[in-house]
Amino acid sequence: MPNSSTHIDGASALLSERQLAYQIGSSIATEVPRIGPAEIPNPQSEDRVGLFRAETSRRAVLADIEYINTFVAEGKPVPGFLEAGPRKMHHFDARSVRVAIVTSGGIAPGLNRVVHSIVLRHCSTYGCHESHGGVVYGVIDGVYGLVGDEMDLEVLTPEKTATWLDKGGSVLGSVRYKGQKLSEVADNIARNLRQAGINIIYVIGGDGSLHMANALASVVPEISVVGVPKTMDNDIMWVAQSFGFSTAVEEAAKIISVFHTESESTRRVGIIELFGAHSGFVAANAAHACGRADLVLIPEMFSACLSSQQLIDALQASLQHVRDRVSGMARGSGLIVVAEGVGKLFEKFQVLINGVQPEKGRFAYAIEALLKGTMKDRRGRDIQPFVNRPRHHIRSVPPNAFDQTYCDRLGALAAETGLAGYTRCVVSYWLSEYVLVPLELVANQKKLMTTDGMFWKQVRLSTGQPNVC
Repeated sequence: MPNSSTHIDGASALLSERQLAYQIGSSIATEVPRIGPAEIPNPQSEDRVGLFRAETSRRAVLADIEYINTFVAEGKPVPGFLEAGPRKMHHFDARSVRVAIVTSGGIAPGLNRVVHSIVLRHCSTYGCHESHGGVVYGVIDGVYGLVGDEMDLEVLTPEKTATWLDKGGSVLGSVRYKGQKLSEVADNIARNLRQAGINIIYVIGGDGSLHMANALASVVPEISVVGVPKTMDNDIMWVAQSFGFSTAVEEAAKIISVFHTESESTRRVGIIELFGAHSGFVAANAAHACGRADLVLIPEMFSACLSSQQLIDALQASLQHVRDRVSGMARGSGLIVVAEGVGKLFEKFQVLINGVQPEKGRFAYAIEALLKGTMKDRRGRDIQPFVNRPRHHIRSVPPNAFDQTYCDRLGALAAETGLAGYTRCVVSYWLSEYVLVPLELVANQKKLMTTDGMFWKQVRLSTGQPNVC
């Protein structure tokens, strides 16, 4: 998946996966369950849908030769993920299948394209239609549309969803659901799906939504539950690059560039907070692509800190780098890019800044407070900090060309997965292949950058910032 502007360093994406890969090889199955035998011949030819994948076609969990040789030496099969793609045999009748699509959690560029691709595959490719007893529903407002006494559904057609392609966000709606326990939510949704005669449900969401999907799959063994992993943070395990990430980095880089012009023109130090609740992929990639940042703060750079004092010392050492740069400038200015997850980390350790614990979601303003009155340029003029949090300017935009085509592929493969009767899995792009990853390996896991990788060292080289913790 070539995309040089948002390349993820291999080691950055691989550290946690390598550790988990050995667990997979020894104790956790990578098999994807099927809800029943596949006995219906695919009504379309390979010329129409692409080459049929063999039921045994698998791709290695890791391309690490040392890892692979460990199993070869012991005479064991190398752990692998099932390849995604069209199958020669289906479990469901493609024309009469009843489908529901839900977009859940926060929004990200590309949601509408995934939905359209699923609808197009079912209706235009396979002829799913009400005249045959089939239907493709869109669930309104995420999980809210699945629970309650009656589901909130809208019939979708390719003609309808084709008008959504140039729109950001989710036309279906994606409202975060809080309230019932997970088991109660799963039971509620299971009852409603059965009442509506749903055969396949596609859950397009992040780790929380996929955790819900995993719980749901355990109580509806007769329904295919297929996930499409979604997050701009790019922190979903066993997914090389999440859809929407390319767009998010591209938009964030534009905003950083504009913010740099503002900071430079007004002789101030700008503090811009970007997405990254647990990881710094967006902040690091956008800042590095732009090349204008003086400091990039991501959660992973503080991972070795074991106390609140170590955290505040590391932060102050990082900010001192900015102060020093400003002090050497005749006309001082600067730019700091911070991932929102840094604030969550400081909140977890109950770190006090200027004697006060920063309010939730206001960590950038705490940095502003630390810098106020502490910066002067070479001529002795005070340089003031200011904050910008352009969250909705990034996540609500339409997807770029890369994400449009990526989302289209994910949606089509999800439909093929559901029709073949696979369940409790997500469609993932991993090691240059599209594979099916069991939901249990994705739910409640986080992919992190490593500060030992070459990419993060390149970021530090461009900013000149010190290594902390």
